[in-house]
Amino acid sequence: MAGLSLQNSPGHGISRRAVLQAGIGTGIAASVGPFISRALAAEPIRIGVVLPKSGTYAVQGENGHHGAEVAVKDFGGEVLGRPIELVWLDEPNPQTTVQNVNELIQVRKVVAVQGGISSGDILAIMPIAERTKTLLMATGPNATEITGAKCNRYTFRVDLPNHVTVRTVYPSLAQHGKNWYFVSASYAWGIDAYNQMKTLLESHGGKVAGYDQAPLGTTDYSSFILKVRSAKPDVVFLGLGGSDITNFLKQYQQVGLTGKVPVSSPIVNDSDLWAAGPEASTGIYPKLWNYTGPYNTPKSKSFAQKYQQQFGAPPEVEGWQDWFGCTAVLTAIRETKSTDSKKLVEFLEDYKFAGYKDQPIYFRSWDHQLIQPTLVAQVKSKITDPHDYFDIVSQEPGHGGSLDAFFGTRAGSECKLGSL
Repeated sequence: MAGLSLQNSPGHGISRRAVLQAGIGTGIAASVGPFISRALAAEPIRIGVVLPKSGTYAVQGENGHHGAEVAVKDFGGEVLGRPIELVWLDEPNPQTTVQNVNELIQVRKVVAVQGGISSGDILAIMPIAERTKTLLMATGPNATEITGAKCNRYTFRVDLPNHVTVRTVYPSLAQHGKNWYFVSASYAWGIDAYNQMKTLLESHGGKVAGYDQAPLGTTDYSSFILKVRSAKPDVVFLGLGGSDITNFLKQYQQVGLTGKVPVSSPIVNDSDLWAAGPEASTGIYPKLWNYTGPYNTPKSKSFAQKYQQQFGAPPEVEGWQDWFGCTAVLTAIRETKSTDSKKLVEFLEDYKFAGYKDQPIYFRSWDHQLIQPTLVAQVKSKITDPHDYFDIVSQEPGHGGSLDAFFGTRAGSECKLGSL
């Protein structure tokens, strides 16, 4: 144990010097060793969390952190006999998120990082995970390239890629016509969502009636909505999320378009609509999970009950994503009896998680995308519950279709994972 010092080491609570000053003296060589072993055993296993604390996605960030907290509680607060500690830093923009992830890995000594709602932020920190050989569990981003052209061996994604979400909801939207208007946020996720749906629409003979990009955090969408009204489209498809889609829907209602022209987006968070309110909420959306409906499982229902008991409201989809993401990381640590990211990666590439959806779900070994069924969620015509806004109308792929093929084939993917 030569050279090992516990003094000023966070989490131990007592230094080696304090042991000596306490009068142990005689027999120190025999007694300090076990003391240090016990102290090290009590050192927390730290999981880094990067989720927004402010800005467009702040509500989702809080809900995601709550979901991770439920996962920790599910494990009794410890794994491998050591307490679990979540270290939550902000995800405000790519530059600051990069700094925060470096701090989590280099200073806070986390064994893995989870979270990420903005695709731009996740794309910025993925190279850090690869360079430092640290497991990154991306729970909330949707840009296709995360498990496509920009994939790497240390990054796994829980949320749905845009190329899957657009194919989930397109058949329902196509029933309304082929003339579509697009408004998207001007960053990786929104632009990719537009490109993915545009390609799908045009391949079926549809056309783009108009396309606008709006800066992230836009509060006034009136000029965009007036252009939508003038174009008289059959469908409005939004690459917007968080407070952006909330503001759009409120202003969409103010000009009298709610219920007249169908609205969708490549993904939706419950809290986006809760903030918009029952009168302004409208649309049909792809959804990763919903706390009500026919496809929920006993395990996920139990999560929803625990979440509501602890935080006073049911979980939205971001809560489920971070609950599952944290559960996956902790399961890998428990089963491998290790915090070595190489072992955790190898475990996650070869494990199926049962009970979270109505069929086993798994991270595909060649691109690290979580393969899972996807819901089609229609906003209720009459909302009477302050949180239950959706009717779940179907689950994709339907009619016995291949779940793996629905997420795309290896031959058609740009993902090339490197070695560990």
